[in-house]
Amino acid sequence: MMRLPALLRTSVFQLTLIYMALFGVSVAALFAFMYWSTVGFLERQTDEVIDAEITGLREQYARRQLVGLVEIIRDRVRRPGQERSVYLLVDAGLRPLAGNMSYWPPEFDRPAELVEFVYKDAQDMEVPVRARVMGVGNSGFRLLVGREVRELAQLNQTFSRAATWGVGLTMFLALIGGVLVGWSAQQRIAQLNRTTREIIGGDLSKRVPTSGSHDEHEELAVNVNAMLDQIESLLAGLRHVGDSIAHDLRGPLTRLRSRLEMLAAEETPSRAVIEECLAQADGLLSTFNALLRIARVESGAYRSAFAEVNLSEIVRDVCDLYRAAAEEAELKLHCDCVERGLVFGDRELLAQAMTNLLDNAIKYTPAGGRIDVRLTKDSSDVRVTVADTGPGIAVADRERVLARFTRLDQARSRPGNGLGLALVRAVALQHDGVLTLGDNSPGLVVALKLPLVSPRAES
Repeated sequence: MMRLPALLRTSVFQLTLIYMALFGVSVAALFAFMYWSTVGFLERQTDEVIDAEITGLREQYARRQLVGLVEIIRDRVRRPGQERSVYLLVDAGLRPLAGNMSYWPPEFDRPAELVEFVYKDAQDMEVPVRARVMGVGNSGFRLLVGREVRELAQLNQTFSRAATWGVGLTMFLALIGGVLVGWSAQQRIAQLNRTTREIIGGDLSKRVPTSGSHDEHEELAVNVNAMLDQIESLLAGLRHVGDSIAHDLRGPLTRLRSRLEMLAAEETPSRAVIEECLAQADGLLSTFNALLRIARVESGAYRSAFAEVNLSEIVRDVCDLYRAAAEEAELKLHCDCVERGLVFGDRELLAQAMTNLLDNAIKYTPAGGRIDVRLTKDSSDVRVTVADTGPGIAVADRERVLARFTRLDQARSRPGNGLGLALVRAVALQHDGVLTLGDNSPGLVVALKLPLVSPRAES
């Protein structure tokens, strides 16, 4: 079975054919309405004139009988301005008695209320006529009354030709337009298919070409390219995570193995060594749990459980939880929150994000320092800031520290796995928020901005 060309199989071309058929029907309906409004009006007007003449002649016959009717017909035939009127009075044998026609038209041999026919006049010219027939008395006499409709016939022919050519030209142009539109759409889709095949072949750097036309194909190309950028970024992050796991966990695993070998060699293992091994194992489990939690957050596993939560309560609870730790580290912790800041999200994730921010601030702020936690809101957003007086982070490193397993040189001597800010960033993205790092002069200020629940929902 022969397949249709690719162009004819496109959905755009098939929809164009349907549109072409609908448009053709619409044009035909328009011509039919115009015909009824013009040619039909003239035909109805002609019929009214014929009916009026028949009524008048019937009244004349009733007063003057057959002889008077013959005289009236002959007089009307000779009268100037009556050239378009047609009369023919015949007897029962269809022999002409009066009128301007020489023979009875065969079209009236069968019963008819109104007939259009063509007869040849004295100059052998074909004349179109529209006429009715009335009976005269009871002796079989008949009278044909009509009007020449040459202009009406010409208008009818002109209208028929215009309708035929109009509908045909409309269908032809619609078909050409469908071919062009289908070809254009097929070319754009072909570009997308070529790009996806190259990407399936392993070349993740390929992107769908864009033309700047700002149409739906351009929007599709932009969205596909954005999706490919995100996939490439995720794959690069996955490779980075794998390298970071191999680099950061190799040392703890090596130390744990060495300690276990020492325990195996001792007859009576010391409790301190066992506890150290357990601590190292707990650190490894904590790292893997943090990785799994970040992966679940980024996959959107928590979004189905999102609800309205008051971020102000979460921030105050976390500040109360870390107040004792701040005092132990000889730090001043100040918390300033608005009474109500409704956001749409997961309470546990938001609390975990605030815990990570405060934990980092306490960990890296030297004794005698200060930590300020503030929650403010405007008409559309709620903003949480955690500002400390620690060493801060250089501008060049602020984007890098948000990645997994990134630890700056000054932080490597402190406990941690470099996943805290990565989790906060993942939580912010899942809540349609933004996480930014800034300078507190001295120290670091971390800002988490989340969309506020609409005033209607909040009320």
